[in-house]
Amino acid sequence: MRVLALGWEVAGPGVVGGEFPSAESFASFDVVLVDPEPLPDLWRPHALLEPDGVWRLHPGRDYGLSRAIERLFSARRGELEDLLLRGGGVLGVRVRDPGEGVEIPGNPPRRYDRYTFLPRASLLAGPHHLALPGGLRFVPRRGRDLLLPEPAHPLTPYLEGIGGYEAAIVSALGAPLGGFGTVLARNRVGDAVALDLRVGPGRVLFLPAGPGDAPSGALLSGLALLLAEPLPPDLPDWIGNYPLPGEEALAGRERELAEEESRLRAEREELRRERERFDRVRALLAPRGLAGFLAGVGAALEALGFAVASGEAPATLRAAAPEGELLVRAALSPFGPVGPGEHRALLLELDRLRTSGEDVRGMLVCLAEPRLDPRRRGAQWTEAVRRGSADHRLVLLSAYDLFKAVAHVLGGGSPGPVRKALLSAEGEWRWKG
Repeated sequence: MRVLALGWEVAGPGVVGGEFPSAESFASFDVVLVDPEPLPDLWRPHALLEPDGVWRLHPGRDYGLSRAIERLFSARRGELEDLLLRGGGVLGVRVRDPGEGVEIPGNPPRRYDRYTFLPRASLLAGPHHLALPGGLRFVPRRGRDLLLPEPAHPLTPYLEGIGGYEAAIVSALGAPLGGFGTVLARNRVGDAVALDLRVGPGRVLFLPAGPGDAPSGALLSGLALLLAEPLPPDLPDWIGNYPLPGEEALAGRERELAEEESRLRAEREELRRERERFDRVRALLAPRGLAGFLAGVGAALEALGFAVASGEAPATLRAAAPEGELLVRAALSPFGPVGPGEHRALLLELDRLRTSGEDVRGMLVCLAEPRLDPRRRGAQWTEAVRRGSADHRLVLLSAYDLFKAVAHVLGGGSPGPVRKALLSAEGEWRWKG
């Protein structure tokens, strides 16, 4: 494996260093690794920043520099096209901010930046089209939240050793990049930061430029595995007319594995739903905002045997059981006790329901200072809320007490007595199990 590393510190057998203008032909290597960071140095010292904010080189006034840059990029682009389309090689490119770039006036004007050297290619995936290099945009976006959604790729060990990224890759026309290749890594909001694109029999690898280099051995091992793949990704239709002895047994094993994977996926989905059921109850202790807390209250009431539906007013639920019906309001206060405003909102909604002829009890579930351990939290409501709940025969309880009641039921306790205790309470209610 012959590897040309341009601006990329890689050491190993068959690795040759060099510079972009003076290196040997890219097509004479199996792998070309390019860090485009230094490319703007070719024109930056000689370009002029003009009043419209664009850096330009003017032919006839730049001592032939613009013509030399055009010839250099055209030659290197042609060599890369030969590397990929005729040699089935690999081009590795570090993902960086493309920078300001430079414009050479003409009809039309030509623009060069760090990624203009990429080979020209036209990729199709269903109704989507991706043209290189113009179809890709490199957006400055620095971070360390590198997620690897493709653990089976040969370059995964290399990516695991990279500490972060400097830019993300997006499609200029919004086409999904996963349709044209394999997204090797994303950040937490879903931006692609590493990409494996198939270009004919070759491939272009866009790899993060992290704050530190991963070991060269992991990179070279992954590249060797990619080059060792014997078949192109798109096989001709007639290839199935030439089976080999023993292939039928492999097909049977593949079907068995597919069935086993399907069964495991179903089990994982069932496990996820079970875990979600417990997580929703645990949201009584540390919710993701008011919406998460309201979902936790609803899950807890369902565990106690109530039929739960959304209320008409914000942050309210309707909970029905054979023993009676509740209008439940979830009150979340991040930094101090729940105040009278929540109590007043519940009373107004109860008055509206009673005016329309519905006989419903009110219940206020309070969670204050959720960042603290439940055993170390202060008062969950103010004294005015406590007195008002007792005066208006509302059920007042903390999220922690509701959590303990649900834990009792999930542990084998009967939910009936818990429901009766809640529906018969007037004022503050505490779990005494």
